Amino acid sequence: MRLPCGLSPASMRDLYADALLRSIDLPCRAEHAAGGPGAGLGATLTTRHLLYEAEVEAAMGLPPGVHSYAILPIGYPIGRFGPVGRGSLADFVYEDRWGKTYSAVK
Repeated sequence: MRLPCGLSPASMRDLYADALLRSIDLPCRAEHAAGGPGAGLGATLTTRHLLYEAEVEAAMGLPPGVHSYAILPIGYPIGRFGPVGRGSLADFVYEDRWGKTYSAVK
């Protein structure tokens, strides 16, 4: 598990969200790649612990003024989890309104 933390006040967390998500995306990809084909190592970002932020930070031993931003559990899923794929951009990217395919996507 990884616990991204920062020295900023919790009230400023949103200002750092973009950098945080970028800093977590690459380790997630690296963990997946490190497992190698068929190894099944996976990770997911969660912020659910923020519902109990003070309790979690105390349990993790974070010093005063250091706040957690997310939790990144890493491990092997139970059961069969098989190859991750991506859908076509045309199914997800729209222009001007919902359902109108973005002109740059073919």
